[in-house]
Amino acid sequence: MRRPGAEGRGPRLIGGILLAAGLSTRFGRQKLLQPYRGELLVRKTARCFLDAGLQPVVAVVSNAPAFGDALAGLPVTMVENPNPEDGVSSSIAIGLRALPDTSSAALIGVADQPYLTADAIQELLDAFLPGLIVVPRFGDHRGNPPVFDRRFFADLMELRGDRGGQVVVNAHPEAVIEVSLAEEIGADVDRPEDWPD
Repeated sequence: MRRPGAEGRGPRLIGGILLAAGLSTRFGRQKLLQPYRGELLVRKTARCFLDAGLQPVVAVVSNAPAFGDALAGLPVTMVENPNPEDGVSSSIAIGLRALPDTSSAALIGVADQPYLTADAIQELLDAFLPGLIVVPRFGDHRGNPPVFDRRFFADLMELRGDRGGQVVVNAHPEAVIEVSLAEEIGADVDRPEDWPD
């Protein structure tokens, strides 16, 4: 499998930020620690990030100690969001601060997309160009996970509340590259009835 930046003028180090600090209030219990096809959902998503060649992978989690067990043995950097109630913007900022200065870009994804695959992430990474943003399109809408060049990190750090990367995407339409992916891949899990078979 090609690593991000295998083509062009030299390797690019694209980090992955896995947003896993949500409180799962609509689900009624911590959905990311539920098994999906024999593997906890958060672990399955982290493996997709790793298998796609993202380096490093930073998992932003809540203070639930079970996350340590769920991600044990995977080469991920786990950082805690002490105030997940502050919204997804706080997790994005924590994840960005945990990336090394050598990261030229970051893919920012949510951990509750059960149909996400390493191949889908690789398509997004292959489309990335310096200075731009890559966004997946699922049918008639955009979704997660986008890839942001480092030049947008400051904008992402300024987000507040439950506002995510789409705010920055919408503010820079001239910088956006869209990649069409199967609509199913964009589905996430909010409530127990959303849980996939």
